[in-house]
Amino acid sequence: MNKELIEKHERVLLRGMPDVEQCQEMLSRLDRQWTRATLTGKINCSRIAQTLIDFINGTQANFSVLQENLVDTLVQENTQKVILEIAAVAQVAIDILKRNLFERTADVGFLATDDDIVQFLLSPAYDRNALACHDNVVSGMFSDSAATAHIEERLLEYRNKYTVYTEIIILDVAGHVRAHLDYDNPISHSADPLIAETLAAPSYVETYRQSDLVPGRGDVLLYSQAIKDPTTGTAIGVLCLVFDFNGEMMSVFQNLENFSEDTVILILDETGRAIATSDPTKAPGGRRYPFSLHDDFTMIQLDGEPYLSKTLATKGYQGFWGLPWYGQVLKRVGTAFKDGSSRHSLDEATIRRNAIFSGRLIRVEEASEDVLSDLELMVQNGEIMAARKSVQADATERVEAQALPYVLSEIKKIGDQVQQVFQASTGGLLRLVTSSRLHDVQFLAALAIDIMDRNLYERANDCRWWALTSDFRRMLEETTLREADRHRMREILTYINSLYTVYPNLFVYNREGKILACSNPDEHRQEGRMLNERYVAETLAISDSQLYRVSSFEASDLYEEHGVARHTYIYNAPITSLTRGGAVLGGIGIVFDSVPQFLSMLNDALPRDGMGHILDGSEGMFVEPNGKVIASTNPDIKPGDKVDLASIFCQLDSGQSTSHLVSESDKLYAVGCAHSAGYREYKRDGAYVNDLLAVIKVRI
Repeated sequence: MNKELIEKHERVLLRGMPDVEQCQEMLSRLDRQWTRATLTGKINCSRIAQTLIDFINGTQANFSVLQENLVDTLVQENTQKVILEIAAVAQVAIDILKRNLFERTADVGFLATDDDIVQFLLSPAYDRNALACHDNVVSGMFSDSAATAHIEERLLEYRNKYTVYTEIIILDVAGHVRAHLDYDNPISHSADPLIAETLAAPSYVETYRQSDLVPGRGDVLLYSQAIKDPTTGTAIGVLCLVFDFNGEMMSVFQNLENFSEDTVILILDETGRAIATSDPTKAPGGRRYPFSLHDDFTMIQLDGEPYLSKTLATKGYQGFWGLPWYGQVLKRVGTAFKDGSSRHSLDEATIRRNAIFSGRLIRVEEASEDVLSDLELMVQNGEIMAARKSVQADATERVEAQALPYVLSEIKKIGDQVQQVFQASTGGLLRLVTSSRLHDVQFLAALAIDIMDRNLYERANDCRWWALTSDFRRMLEETTLREADRHRMREILTYINSLYTVYPNLFVYNREGKILACSNPDEHRQEGRMLNERYVAETLAISDSQLYRVSSFEASDLYEEHGVARHTYIYNAPITSLTRGGAVLGGIGIVFDSVPQFLSMLNDALPRDGMGHILDGSEGMFVEPNGKVIASTNPDIKPGDKVDLASIFCQLDSGQSTSHLVSESDKLYAVGCAHSAGYREYKRDGAYVNDLLAVIKVRI
């Protein structure tokens, strides 16, 4: 923490630290008493005790230096505690958003190659099996309105699964709207330069601003990609996905505000303009806010009140950085440093003995004890000297000798009181910082499980959408899969897998549960295999395109490494007939790459030092309430192992979290736990139940 920056704002910071101000006032009062007592000694005892008085003056000077060190330490530690807390929230705010937006880039890339959309643009009244049951049949061909209605039904199916989009638009190269979902959006043509930019771009385009694609809606976040003729590679149109930015930010802010009282969370663009705010009243959107990416903190004013501000850029996700946006958190100085330790029962003796962070605080206290010890020795020597002088013949020395014990007693009392102030101040700060660490691990555990829920939400969407691939549905209508169709099925699966890299393999199986095709060439050996797992039978028993099934977390030879089955989840959705509504033809299974993906999620949630390295002694774990391990950063704990969980963790309900201290040998740990709460409709609509916990353990 930059000391000069703290000194610059120390007066403002102290106004928000009543305990530190009180400590400073008490020490100043005691210092004045010390001065008066010393002056009394000079006046009444200078002949017999000048050396002692000089020592008392020197001791007072030493104490003054220690008092300054104590106050500086208290201000620095309190400030650092708050900055670390708001920095964690700022980092999470921007990184959670960027993780979500990374998924959008894959979505637009894949949907732009959807064969139904491509054929719709190539021939608005195309002859497809997909339309075979449509009412508007005319000699095997279909009216433009029928084709549009069909493609909009398909887009609606997509949005029903990927609920993060408010609008999906298909345009031709001239900017004419060929189909879209939001009938409240009065759009038939776009002159937005985004169309030309997208047609010329090698991949997706990410845009945040006002657009005539969504008129009257203010700034919108758009993902667009050219739709190309698969034969010639010529652009034939543009696909635009309108992301529910406001809804997503509301969800992010609500989760973070549970752990950040009296704060304002902002997302800033590169100019400092707030594009999202958790509190439009205190910090309106659209306004520019000062920020620095290099300073430990910034002090800004909101409505005449000082706020501590911390701004951070994203750490990126799988090479995706997106638009140059930042997470900023503002915390009101007036309430930033209030004592939050009362919720936890803290053993100060254990903290003093085992906590590694307490060393610099204890050193200040120990230095004061050393000075006080010297002072006590001096008082004892003075009392002995006074006793000797009191029996001497010199009347003046006898009088001074009688006055000296009073002076020494006052100095001793003042020294003891100073020491008590030191101990109370450092003890209070130890408890406060420990409480802060407990808050931190609880926050990090909630972050880890939220990252997991958000990630697996996408997996549930993926399997359901890919099950609606028209080619899969047409091929599975055949009694026997032709080799050419198997080859085409593999091609589609491989292309999907190239965009969605969290899967080592995707596979399609028929009504009997036989694997027909795999995306991974190394898994082609699985083709022809009969699947007897329960999740396959459950998948084949449902026909609703909104439903899916997930395997238990168990070892599967569909997820092997060096011939050893590993634990994972396999997401499944039924593939249904295009022409016979509700008839189940087979299913798609998508194997989640659980080992690296879950470890990545946990590592992203662990605390780091200033160099970005995970703090020594920190661990993370995903675990079922029964103790079955899903993933752990501790290499000695493997997926599928059983661990003992604290009973308080097992009693948590959906969305709840807690933390406590654990002593192991001579080490002290803060351990936080959070129960999965789901994301959007995932694990909230009753379609899928999977209780999981995230546990974060950090040495303090």
